[in-house]
Amino acid sequence: MAIGMRIFSFVFVMMMTFAVLSGYSSARVYKVGDSDGWTAKDDVYYAWTEADYKEFHVGDSLVFEYDPSINDVTHVSGALEYEFCDYSSPKAVYNTGHDVVTLTEPGFHYFITSNQAQCILGQKLEVLVVQDPSRPVPPPPPSKILPVGKNYKVGDSEGWKVYDSDFYNKWSEEKQFHVGDALLLNR
Repeated sequence: MAIGMRIFSFVFVMMMTFAVLSGYSSARVYKVGDSDGWTAKDDVYYAWTEADYKEFHVGDSLVFEYDPSINDVTHVSGALEYEFCDYSSPKAVYNTGHDVVTLTEPGFHYFITSNQAQCILGQKLEVLVVQDPSRPVPPPPPSKILPVGKNYKVGDSEGWKVYDSDFYNKWSEEKQFHVGDALLLNR
């Protein structure tokens, strides 16, 4: 009986682990332009998104491969910027030649190259990202957390009293204050 219960427990744990891991691994990775990569070809990206009925979900990633000496990937904020190849106020710019962009929110996403001639020739991509309720929402990117400031007791052991006019100047010269620091004015 104990062996049967152990086997059942083991199988149950393995099934649950598989179920959890398969949910997290459901995000897909798409190489933009497939074997052609990110390059200027008329309507190639429209055809690429339509091929195999690609459906992009929150959590999926786009891989852009290109020659960084003549191109980049510019994530623009709207359809007008996309249509007119306007890269003047981008959401993000990628320029390594092998960029992975994770789609973190639903809606339309627009990508162009800031190389005006290449963009006009068709090097731009529009994707519609949908939120799939069966997929877990990816966690937001980590934010830069500012360090907690220090507390300084003004005047140290002498406290906050009236001294000669240079006392506090000399005291503060020994310190390096930063945003978030606090000055404690104890008597």
